[in-house]
Amino acid sequence: MDIARFALARHTCKAYDPSRTIPDDQIAQLKTLLHRSPSSVNSQPWYFFIAASDTGKQRIAKATAQGMFTANTPKILNASHVVVLCARTAFDHVHLARLLDQEDHDGRYPTAEAKAGQNKSRNF
Repeated sequence: MDIARFALARHTCKAYDPSRTIPDDQIAQLKTLLHRSPSSVNSQPWYFFIAASDTGKQRIAKATAQGMFTANTPKILNASHVVVLCARTAFDHVHLARLLDQEDHDGRYPTAEAKAGQNKSRNF
């Protein structure tokens, strides 16, 4: 498979047609991709917010009302959906313990040793 073709064929959208909407099935696929995005030691250092309503997009656009990002305001307001990525800048032990517990609950670890190994690598 030639996955580089996706990067070579991409383009930057400068404006959006507010009358066009991304179909729900494609948004569901996008949510799956975001939810399953790989991260180092499965640390999941992000949260994603997706706004599709006018009210939601207006709330996001407030962040671009002043300063160097004002050109993005119409893009945010006219896009079908807007994805906001929020990333952790630091990992505390509470977050890492919560992840470990969730993974254990999900059945990720076949043995207690595997769980302990993941915990050790994350806290290295």
